[in-house]
Amino acid sequence: MVHLRSIIAVGLAFVFPGLGHAYLRQWVRSVMWVALSLSASFLLMPDPATGGTAMENLAATVEKLSTAEQFILLSLTLFNMIDAYVISVQQAQFDPNAVHCPHCGSEIDEDLEFCHWCTTRLDVPGEDDRAERAEP
Repeated sequence: MVHLRSIIAVGLAFVFPGLGHAYLRQWVRSVMWVALSLSASFLLMPDPATGGTAMENLAATVEKLSTAEQFILLSLTLFNMIDAYVISVQQAQFDPNAVHCPHCGSEIDEDLEFCHWCTTRLDVPGEDDRAERAEP
């Protein structure tokens, strides 16, 4: 089954790192990806070419990049796209009717008295009542 939301998030992440996360309403991640992308671009990009059209300037700037610099910028975009896809799939699988751990937010098994993801002990309703009745 194709998830339209995942495809849109990955497409936006390809256009510019952070847009896919903004579409998924992951604001902090979006800002962090934008900051990482811009800082990497400013650190790795050579001085831009002057004169000519914008496309000619862009082509001249990209030609000045070394293979390692191109690899870094492309891998940054690829990791951003993968992260946006993983988050969109996780959001699609989230069941609001299921019981979730108050500590980590993961879905828990109702038969257990602890979260098997983060091992936080859970309060079982009615357990305190049984302890109070057994004391006298």
